[in-house]
Amino acid sequence: MIDLGSTDFYIDVPSLPRHKFEEYSTKLFDEWEAYVEKFLKIPDYSLSLEVEEGSIKGGAKVAATLYALYIGVGQYGSFMSGIQTIQGQLSSAGDFLVSHAAEPFSDKNVKPRVKKNSGSLGELHRLFLKVQSGKLTTEQAMLQVKFMFGEESESEPDFMSDVKKSFENIPLLAQQLDLPLSAFEQEALVKTSRKMNLPRPLRPKPEPPLGQQFRVEVWRDSKKEKRKVRVIQL
Repeated sequence: MIDLGSTDFYIDVPSLPRHKFEEYSTKLFDEWEAYVEKFLKIPDYSLSLEVEEGSIKGGAKVAATLYALYIGVGQYGSFMSGIQTIQGQLSSAGDFLVSHAAEPFSDKNVKPRVKKNSGSLGELHRLFLKVQSGKLTTEQAMLQVKFMFGEESESEPDFMSDVKKSFENIPLLAQQLDLPLSAFEQEALVKTSRKMNLPRPLRPKPEPPLGQQFRVEVWRDSKKEKRKVRVIQL
């Protein structure tokens, strides 16, 4: 399975009783699953959500086979545009998840802390940008693609062939020439650089939430399978 991206969130609220916490987690998964099914244009994928008690700390992941990703990307004309479109769909799904995770606590006026990771899909997009800017050759990029997808790359030769063609056909960006700066520009640049390098005041790190007792894991290995739930005492 290919990691298409993940969303982590933390909501600073009091702990819930176990039965309510499990109900909260499964309901959140069902809402997120319905959104993903409606908007993510990939024929099949897996979903997983883990939520820990002691405040609310969650992590959600989306994964798919290389074949399913290939079919999904192929709907949008080119690999680069397909990857960007699917990344947008996944990002929207992550935003939906976080907003619904915080919704039951709207009266407490808390703002979730969020971290997103674009996974292998993001890595593939960055390779296209590096080839487009001339930082990588097609051959160099393909070596990284093979390393990234491992054995799955051998199972989908059509995917690898189309990725290579896309690298070869992507239009290169115009190279910007480095021109010498005037004395005035150099002085302004030094002043700006000095301002940017001023040390920032240190912020106290948030203390880890106390009393974490349970983690609820909810997942579905494919669109055809029913969701599974597991509650683990920490």
